[in-house]
Amino acid sequence: MKGWIWTQIVGVAWLLSIPLCAFGDGGFIPATSFAPVKIPDQQALIHFENGTETLVVATAFKGEGTNFAWIVPVPSVPTVEPATTGLFTTLQMIFQPRVINNTDKYYKTALLFGALGIVFIWQRRSGKSCLIIALFSFFVLLMAAILLPALSTAGVGTSTANVTVIDRKTVGIYETATLSSQDGEALLNWLDQNGFATPTNFVPPFRAYAQEGWYFVASKIRLDLPLNESAQPHPLSFTFKTNHPVYPLRLTGIGNEKCRIDLYVFGPDEAAVPNFKVERCAKPLYPAANDGTHYLKAIQVRHPLLTTLVNQAPVATKLTAELTSHQMEKDADLQWTPYREKRNTLYTNQGAAETASDLSVPLLVLALVLSYGFKTSEDPWAKNFCRICSIIVLLALLIWPAIYLSLPKTPAISTTRPWIRNHILHNGIATALSAAAQENKPNGQIFKPDLAWVRQQLSENSAFRKEWLSSDQMNFFTGRPIREEDSPGNFTLTETPAGVLYTWYDIDGATNIINLSN
Repeated sequence: MKGWIWTQIVGVAWLLSIPLCAFGDGGFIPATSFAPVKIPDQQALIHFENGTETLVVATAFKGEGTNFAWIVPVPSVPTVEPATTGLFTTLQMIFQPRVINNTDKYYKTALLFGALGIVFIWQRRSGKSCLIIALFSFFVLLMAAILLPALSTAGVGTSTANVTVIDRKTVGIYETATLSSQDGEALLNWLDQNGFATPTNFVPPFRAYAQEGWYFVASKIRLDLPLNESAQPHPLSFTFKTNHPVYPLRLTGIGNEKCRIDLYVFGPDEAAVPNFKVERCAKPLYPAANDGTHYLKAIQVRHPLLTTLVNQAPVATKLTAELTSHQMEKDADLQWTPYREKRNTLYTNQGAAETASDLSVPLLVLALVLSYGFKTSEDPWAKNFCRICSIIVLLALLIWPAIYLSLPKTPAISTTRPWIRNHILHNGIATALSAAAQENKPNGQIFKPDLAWVRQQLSENSAFRKEWLSSDQMNFFTGRPIREEDSPGNFTLTETPAGVLYTWYDIDGATNIINLSN
């Protein structure tokens, strides 16, 4: 009997220590949670359709250094175009894993019914008023749910020294040259002589690519740009013909012991690459630009550039890998496999605790109630049953930490209705900018704000920013300050004959445009 009593004491004490969510966090509206983005060493968007591949790559390649040119090998002559800085930020957002921060809290119901069950059994034995005790138990459980804290949470077509210059032009902030050569050393010499500084150990992969008939796109930041522009490199887009999609890796493997790479692939089916794992695979939605519905469970494509690049591809796959230099000795050849929907699930500390409680508490409560009901019986079967219930109590006590520790966890940014708050924030900023422009009318004349004036108002130390962005300057999707970029929670500015357009971006990159001159 003493063993049974200690088992009950431990079980009840454990139940009382369960972290319950405070009702004050978001009221009855659960917060939406986003995992912080881990920026990889390389990230690329690949779209493949009818023998044509579009490859968009970010410029911050690990190991190349700021003084080196950026070299991208491709299997045929490409078309090179600029991409926007917010493209990959948008991809990171719409490919987010599912983050569990709040559950249905079944354990609270189990606790309530367990308490009422014990009260009922005790009342039958003692003759006390069941109604008064039941109401008291409910009050205690309600206060516990409210008060107990939650867990935290140039020359074209020229040939020089075995190097053919196919194209040379300006692409955004870059000066680019598309080259072909069957001589790796001659190619390296041409690059150095024309200001595209390149590591000398690139010669072996240059030679290998050249023998396979590949072409090379060399890029460097234009020297005529102001420093503030050249400090914000944008991705480049390469469109070329190929029999099968490929992501070049052999140059990346030079001098890099390890490299984390994220590939966002849009194509006819699920994408697969050796040494890469699938983090997310889904059939994207392509709603109209003015569709304000938020499908958080789906990959929703509404970002203007992304919509153009992927051309309503049937399937989207996110592949990720951390590759060694040996694994990067070969390019990543993409294959198509049968479609299987996949989305990783991560938990905050609070979400993991509640999930573990939902699975273990009902079992524990049931065992405690049944053992309490049979503990006074002299029937041998009842005594054996009580012992079995005690074992179940101990197992339930072990199940909770086992489940909690086994769940993959992440810190998270949690915001109640972030898309609505994002809407209010940016419309408020645009309204305030328009009002500030009206106040600047000299002697009643028409004042038309230009791009420089708007950017000055939004500068870090301006009086306008201190007044309007001192408290609400955070991006509700990323938890970082809002900035001028075409990505979720941020904004861009465009000067047109009709006035300066303030464009803010929704959770999936959808645009909302406000003319500041109106």
